Amino acid sequence: MKKFIYFLGILFVMTLALPNTGVAQQKQLTKKEQRKLEKQKKKEERAKKAAASRKFYAHLIQSKRWVFQATRLFGPSGQYFSVTPDLNFVAVHDNEIVLQFGFQGVVGWNGVGGVTAEGFLKDFKFDPGKNHKQAMTVSAHIQPKYGGGSPYFTMTISDDGGAEISVTMINGGTLRMGGQIYTPAESSVYKGQTFP
Repeated sequence: MKKFIYFLGILFVMTLALPNTGVAQQKQLTKKEQRKLEKQKKKEERAKKAAASRKFYAHLIQSKRWVFQATRLFGPSGQYFSVTPDLNFVAVHDNEIVLQFGFQGVVGWNGVGGVTAEGFLKDFKFDPGKNHKQAMTVSAHIQPKYGGGSPYFTMTISDDGGAEISVTMINGGTLRMGGQIYTPAESSVYKGQTFP
């Protein structure tokens, strides 16, 4: 009987030792499997960063405290022209909005080669998109500070804060620009003179 118990004890100890040796002798990944694993990890990291960035910009837009600085002006047939971001911007603070369009080398009413308009947001709508594949959108009417017609703007925002804005003027003309969304603290703009 003692031999039998002794035999069971040795068998028990050996079975405990077996899983440890199996873990220690894990199969080495091939180079192809390693690349695939690294690619998957990078894809997951990019997805996490994009989700965090999207959440940041969605919060920024909903708080109505942001600045869009334009780097491109789109022409009617799709061509684009580079513009100065510190002169071409749309700034929103609560329900107030400033739109400025200025071009270097051009004489304008605002002192920076263009037009500066101030007003208030009406019918502000933010659509976060159904998922990460859809751009976020904003739309609103602009009630001019000193009276007049009510222009309308729409903006699409990607996960990284890149945006395109389209302003429909009272006369039906459209101004379309591409650029980047910033917090007011991160933005660098020069506001020209506003005339009533």
